[in-house]
Amino acid sequence: MKLSLVSAVLVTTFSSHAALPPDRQNMRDLNVMISFINANERVAMSLETIDFSNYTIHFGGGCQAIFERKEVHRSAGWVGPAAPLEFARSTCKLD
Repeated sequence: MKLSLVSAVLVTTFSSHAALPPDRQNMRDLNVMISFINANERVAMSLETIDFSNYTIHFGGGCQAIFERKEVHRSAGWVGPAAPLEFARSTCKLD
């Protein structure tokens, strides 16, 4: 009985919620950025690069569309998944 109780406590203590695997998270983030490009004709027409490391789309000769993670407060011990990527700002007008 004690062994079962100790085992149950250890399992619940050390279990954690898993984050998305990196390839799945990357696909979610890339889809957000591509959806933004598809929704903004100026960006689509003058697209230069997608800087995935910095979550930035370069377009229109020096313009940038910058994406950031939405801030999510989680309980202690909660691992993931990562907060959604969302459009934060652009250095140029989009329309």
